[in-house]
Amino acid sequence: MARTYLTLILAIFIFCAQKISGQYEFFRLVSFWGPSYCRLNLCWREPPAPKFTLHGLWPDNYTRRLYNCRGSNYVPLRDQPSINARDDYWYDYFLLNTPSARGKWRIEQSFWAWEWNNHGRCSENVFNQQDYFNLAKTLVFTFDLTSILLNPKSSIPLPWPRVSDVMSAISKETGVRPELRCRYYNNVNMLVEVALCYDLTGKQVIRCPRPGSLYCGRSSSRIYVPENFE
Repeated sequence: MARTYLTLILAIFIFCAQKISGQYEFFRLVSFWGPSYCRLNLCWREPPAPKFTLHGLWPDNYTRRLYNCRGSNYVPLRDQPSINARDDYWYDYFLLNTPSARGKWRIEQSFWAWEWNNHGRCSENVFNQQDYFNLAKTLVFTFDLTSILLNPKSSIPLPWPRVSDVMSAISKETGVRPELRCRYYNNVNMLVEVALCYDLTGKQVIRCPRPGSLYCGRSSSRIYVPENFE
């Protein structure tokens, strides 16, 4: 009985320590494909040109999902140039207008705050908030997923490629296995997100854990990749 009690206390201690420090092992850089995302959701703002925009930079580990770690609260951007720059690649489709430095940041920067408070803090033992957002910006521009997907010289036969077509095209440019994420739409699997994985320093792109695709089907399966917003 005593041993069971001590084991339980130790398990709770390890869990709480992980919630505080994160103990992450790698990053997932997850990007929306805008035309797909707005088919699944009611996007309020006029969308940008069809492109990938950042969903988030997610510290994670190989044994279980890492999420909602303890740490400092989100500190909002206060100057308009910085807001505009982040909004260009970390786009909130649910806002009516472009975020404003004079607006209510708890509303207009709620997407960024959510990503930091629920994901970013899991790496705060290594990256403070400013460093985390700087890393996200650096990584999102490391590989141009939009150009890879829409490149007319590539082997991706849009709008109905095979899973293997998309995986191979991205792997050819990055040198690693990406992660494709699909959602069911009009009785077909539609590509909604692409994730690239990085080591815990954020300096080295690495193979994402298997499976390489989530809900997209087999490598030979056809998926829907809309080229434009409706």
